[in-house]
Amino acid sequence: MSSPESSTPAADAAADPPLQPSTSQQDDAADINPMLQTSLTKRFQGKYKPMQMPNYEMIMQEDMMNNCGVKSVIAGVMGGALGVAFGIFTASLDTQGIDAAPLGETKPTRVVLRETWLLMKDKSRSYAKGFASMGFLYSGTECLIEKYRAKHDKWNATLAGCATGGLLAAPGQT
Repeated sequence: MSSPESSTPAADAAADPPLQPSTSQQDDAADINPMLQTSLTKRFQGKYKPMQMPNYEMIMQEDMMNNCGVKSVIAGVMGGALGVAFGIFTASLDTQGIDAAPLGETKPTRVVLRETWLLMKDKSRSYAKGFASMGFLYSGTECLIEKYRAKHDKWNATLAGCATGGLLAAPGQT
């Protein structure tokens, strides 16, 4: 004999339909996790701007940046700026160029600052010339190789590095 409290799981499933979340619960879940929404327009609404057709100025700007001469000059200027910064940093750590005071004497601060300034200026100029020439040559050769090969891949950078190294190591360079 079976009692009314002891029923089978199949009978319970048939008697009670599965619980469905209410629409307010679904809206709350969609607010918490936007991936639950199915519409892409709802999900990304307001986050992205529609694409625009390029105007004349945008086309000219892109053409200017695709010019090998412009790329080379920009790389040279940026390399020179990086060289100045690197020269100032390394000269501030270097004490080789500063004359030491005789034993037991101290140099005035003004003299030490002047010697440090001259050392920084010389090192910055040297590093700026080196970095600017490397940047100019590398960027120019990479751009020319890319235009010649009509491909944009890793070999352009490899070949440009070899060509730049060869040009910098050529005899007659100072």
